[in-house]
Amino acid sequence: MDKARAIIDYAAQDNATAMRDVMYASIQDRVMAHIEAKKQEIAMNLINNPEDPKEAQVDDEAITH
Repeated sequence: MDKARAIIDYAAQDNATAMRDVMYASIQDRVMAHIEAKKQEIAMNLINNPEDPKEAQVDDEAITH
């Protein structure tokens, strides 16, 4: 059953608890999908943007002195 339709059906039946549970599950699904997409985006940015070699040399020199 479609989640939107389930929410409407539960509201029509005055079943507030079930309606709330379906709404929260729907919201959680959307939020988790958005978080996963952002995590993938961040991972791709980390992989595709190698560190600047000049910065790496400065860091190495700071460590040895």
